[in-house]
Amino acid sequence: MSRMMTRGLLAASVAMAALPLATPASAQATRTWISGVGDDANPCSRTAPCKTFQGAISKTATGGEINCLDPGGFGAVTITKSISLYCEDTINGVLAAGTSGITINGVGINVLLSGFDLEGFGSGINGVRFVNGASLHIRNSNIRDFRGGGFGVSFTPSDAAGATLVLDDVTIIENGATSGVTGGVLVQPGTNVPVSVLVNNSRISDNNRGGVRLDASNAGSSVKAVISGTQITDNQIGVYARSATGGGSVNVALSNTVVSGNTSTGVLAEDALVTINATGNTITHNGNGIRSLTGGKLVTFGDNTLVNNNNNGSFTATGTKQ
Repeated sequence: MSRMMTRGLLAASVAMAALPLATPASAQATRTWISGVGDDANPCSRTAPCKTFQGAISKTATGGEINCLDPGGFGAVTITKSISLYCEDTINGVLAAGTSGITINGVGINVLLSGFDLEGFGSGINGVRFVNGASLHIRNSNIRDFRGGGFGVSFTPSDAAGATLVLDDVTIIENGATSGVTGGVLVQPGTNVPVSVLVNNSRISDNNRGGVRLDASNAGSSVKAVISGTQITDNQIGVYARSATGGGSVNVALSNTVVSGNTSTGVLAEDALVTINATGNTITHNGNGIRSLTGGKLVTFGDNTLVNNNNNGSFTATGTKQ
């Protein structure tokens, strides 16, 4: 071999050695898998699944999906990017004693949680805690026994761009401490933050203190909520929509929902910037059926059933269906 050819081969070898090498550890898959018998050292593929959500999330691309192969306890997780955690048709357990089950905190992110069974063992703080992001969709899930002072679902976004919460076919039971601001669902946007909320075909029951609390007490915030086809029973206050001096607005459409057995009040509107429009609901066996405080508006469209409460209360206005 000539000296010139040898020099050329050496130069080519040096150039190749200088190139960065792609390794399997650096790759992120669009879809990953977890299993009750998996291992977080695995690549989270279909044939080599991971063990936990936290182990799989770093190996899943932004906007990707983590799937459950079989039943298991997959652990608490913190989510900071857009992702779907999809575990239908199997037991997806997340046990979170003394902490929150799932925490979501990332500017502009969209998160789907589907097929979850979240258990707080009496000391868990929040089942799902949404600190920031663009949207959270929870469906076909159970959230229970988070009694450590928080909520089954705590939705408190701080980004001025706003956020959306959807609860679809979700059971939220036996959450909340015996005192304080606590209970089933909290929606409380930060200053100047607008949020939209849909609660559909869900069950919110036996929570200490509040069932659904829609709170626009921070300046410039707003809550637009639809609660439909849902059972809100045996809490202290069933639906509590509130603002405060210097706070923002709350507008609720409450339809085809059963509000029953709540020891203090079934439906409560507090502050002149709060309006609850009610149609097709059954409000019964509560301490107070409906109640308005400091100018809160309760509007009926003439087709609600308001009976057998200790004090039925009365709507503040009657609307006309178009």
